Amino acid sequence: MRKALLALAGLLAGLALADASATKTFTVTVTGSESVTIDTGTASLTVDDYSSSSTCSTVDRFCAWYPTIIYETNYATNRKLVASATTSHPILSVVLEKQTAYPDPFVPRGWGSGTTPGSWAFATSSLTLASTDSDVVLGIQNGKYAIAPILKLVFSTNPPAGTYTADVTFTIMAQ
Repeated sequence: MRKALLALAGLLAGLALADASATKTFTVTVTGSESVTIDTGTASLTVDDYSSSSTCSTVDRFCAWYPTIIYETNYATNRKLVASATTSHPILSVVLEKQTAYPDPFVPRGWGSGTTPGSWAFATSSLTLASTDSDVVLGIQNGKYAIAPILKLVFSTNPPAGTYTADVTFTIMAQ
C-alpha cells in the first residue's frame, strides 16, 4: 500500500509539474551606428584666389578641393548620403563633381568593408548643392565606404575683393 501511495503521489506531482511554466523575455538591442567624415588630407581650406594656381582658376572663376567623403552604416536597409551647402555671398555656389579617377562609390582598400557602397543619385557629371539636402549616393547598406569627388566653389561673376566662405554638410540617413 505504501508503494502504491508513493507512486500515486509521484504521479500527482508529475502532473502538477506538467502544468507549471515560467517565461522570461530576453532582449538584444542593436544600436544604429552611422558616421560621415570629410577627409581633406593636408589641403588648406583657406586659399588666396590669385596666388593658388593649383587650387584656383581665376579664368574659370572657381577653386577646387579633392576631399574623400567616408561614410559608414550598420543598417541592412537602404540608406542615402545627402549634402547641402550655404555660402557667404549669392555669387558663390558649391558644385560636387564626379572625378574620373574615382567614378563610383567604393570600398576603400585596407579600411573599408561591406559590399553595398551605393550608387550616385545624379546621372550628370556634377551637382550644384543648395541649402536643402540633395541626394548624393543612394542604396547604401552595412559597411564603410567612400566617394572621392571634386568640390568646387564657383563664382558666377568676377568677385570683388573680399573673403568668401562656404559650409558644406554631408549626412547619411534613411532612404
